[in-house]
Amino acid sequence: MPRGEPHARVHVHRLGLLVLLAAAACASTPPHGTQPPGPSPVAAAPEIDASTPEAQGLSRAPFVQLTRWIRDTPIPIFSLLVSRHGKLVYELYTSSFERDDAHYLMSVTKSVVSALVGIAIERRLLPGPDASVGDTLPRALFATEADVARFRGVTWKQVLGMQGIDAPDPPRDRSPEAVARYQRFWTAPNRLRAVLGDPVLGAGFQYNDATPTLATGALQYATGKTVFEFAEETLFGPMGFRNAEWMHQDASGIDNGGYGLRLRPVDMQKLGLLYVHHGVWQGRQLVPEAWVARSFEPWNRSRPDATRPDYGWFWWAYDFGPGWTAHVANGWKGQRIAVFPEQDIVLTMTGCIEDGSEHALFEELVRKVLIPAVAQGADAGPPKDPGELGALLDEVHRGGPRLGDWIEYRMVPSAAPKAKRRPFVHPVL
Repeated sequence: MPRGEPHARVHVHRLGLLVLLAAAACASTPPHGTQPPGPSPVAAAPEIDASTPEAQGLSRAPFVQLTRWIRDTPIPIFSLLVSRHGKLVYELYTSSFERDDAHYLMSVTKSVVSALVGIAIERRLLPGPDASVGDTLPRALFATEADVARFRGVTWKQVLGMQGIDAPDPPRDRSPEAVARYQRFWTAPNRLRAVLGDPVLGAGFQYNDATPTLATGALQYATGKTVFEFAEETLFGPMGFRNAEWMHQDASGIDNGGYGLRLRPVDMQKLGLLYVHHGVWQGRQLVPEAWVARSFEPWNRSRPDATRPDYGWFWWAYDFGPGWTAHVANGWKGQRIAVFPEQDIVLTMTGCIEDGSEHALFEELVRKVLIPAVAQGADAGPPKDPGELGALLDEVHRGGPRLGDWIEYRMVPSAAPKAKRRPFVHPVL
């Protein structure tokens, strides 16, 4: 995808994180008789109730040590939220960002598109996942009958599993051919028509931003409205989202399927809660339960040497050991919505980590914070200093900016929108 000026490089001090969190894991249990936990370290959001780690069966110590580490390390994390049993137990913002600031989510956008496809299929606006692309889209979008025939061999399941378009693109492929191909895609007046001229993959796995355009294009031609409008109607509105934005429409008004969504971290958390609760939000089934289950079920391998499938329908699967499977909406530079169904935990993160260490950081957050917090939870006892976590979160929030000198405009969180919207005018085909 197009990139702005390079961000100042900030390397993750992994050893420091390991040492601090190992100390938390070895901390002794506070003696009985210590004063009970104080108020929650986060303010209650109207849509998600706040709680304490202890009340939800988690140890507070790993979160205290994590917050100290973030305070003392200039890593460009912007937000980090954790909930358990539907209650928000940890909410961190750096750089004086506020809860109502929307953050740029990169490829987390793809996982939201997956939900919208499931909703559209449930409403019979689109055919099922085994239907073919060639038989679904209007014939006038294809340049030739040969293109129609090629895409009759591609199902919507293959699209959602990154087995659709054969179009390697930046930043995954920086060859001159890939850069030129992506420039043609980016500047095309109708990107759906553009990708329908690309070769199909047919088998295997290729992560790119052309394939999700098939999904957003199909949604718009099926509904007659933009994907963002459909999302507002079916998900964002019912869940009380605020300040949401979908950037990078093409000239015809088709929303970009691979990236471009901006959401508040607390609304990212709601999406995770929606999925951990099988598509139900406050008693209302917004995403079909069967769609959530099938989206999470890995069926494609992201690497030829992978021992097992790790990719579902625009959702990744991570295995952290027995009983610890995470289903993750994964965005470049550190954007994450991670759902742990067995533990009833949701973790969300935003940032602008450009040194390639965001995957290692995410894994350490799970292994050195979440897993110990659960393991120690029943025996942790009340905290020695109930107000310490809240004070640390406030200190981190008021700390200096972590944006770097050359951060892209889109990556800077804000409550205000960053791009103008254009309507999707359903053409006569």
